[in-house]
Amino acid sequence: MKFCWAAKSCVGGRSYNEDRVLTLHSREAVLLVVADGMGGHLHGELASQMVIDTLSHLFALSARPRIQEPGQFLLDALHEVQHSLVRLALSRRFPEVPSTTVVVALVQDSQLYCAWAGDSRLYLLEQAAVSWRTQDHSTVQRLLDKGLITEDEALTHPERNRIYSCLGGMDNPMIAQAGPLPLSVGSTLFLCSDGLWSQMSEMELARALNARALEQVVPALLQVAERRAGAGSDNLSVAAMVLLAAGQSGAGVIDSRDAPEIPDAMMAALESEMLASGRNLL
Repeated sequence: MKFCWAAKSCVGGRSYNEDRVLTLHSREAVLLVVADGMGGHLHGELASQMVIDTLSHLFALSARPRIQEPGQFLLDALHEVQHSLVRLALSRRFPEVPSTTVVVALVQDSQLYCAWAGDSRLYLLEQAAVSWRTQDHSTVQRLLDKGLITEDEALTHPERNRIYSCLGGMDNPMIAQAGPLPLSVGSTLFLCSDGLWSQMSEMELARALNARALEQVVPALLQVAERRAGAGSDNLSVAAMVLLAAGQSGAGVIDSRDAPEIPDAMMAALESEMLASGRNLL
């Protein structure tokens, strides 16, 4: 599998960044993650970092070099994050469980598997247009689904930041899944936190990403979104990937077959670390 990718996170107008991004690949699988630690709650940055730590460990353990059951892997991994956050809150005697939204993409065998909780999004673009995206776990999305408001009204709705599912918190998360969705050469995955998508229409994203190098367009999109949001800009994060033809080469092109094989000794160390932290191995 050949592809190019780019990932970047910006603090925006906030005092610190609670977003986290992750890009990993084995010889046959690619993992992209965006987690948006929830502002207004305690230690959102710990929750988003827990997403990154847990998924990177589990991907390393499971993608040898492919994930046997991709959909189940994503579901189990996000539930493991939830359990880890609860254990963290109990061990440190936090008054509440740190919370984060999350969206995860797993690409394998030219197919996309996706899981998410909250309002961080994944857009799938085909032929310069958005062909599919995740549906937010939000009050505004419910109003949109019922036809009570328009897409433009959703962007400025007073309850646009209210979500009903996330990792962490006191309730079990509602984790949505999609896939396998077929991918082809030129398919683009664009994962982002609400700090970015709230400032961009789908048409703008599609136009910006069409036939442009990700390493150039991703920073530009973040700058535009931050400027539009002004001094009160939220944290902004993106992880993006374009699937390329098998014969393509050049700067920025990644061949998944070049991923190093993880030695057995390192695998044993990863397993020991997971066990020591109280996590359940998948």
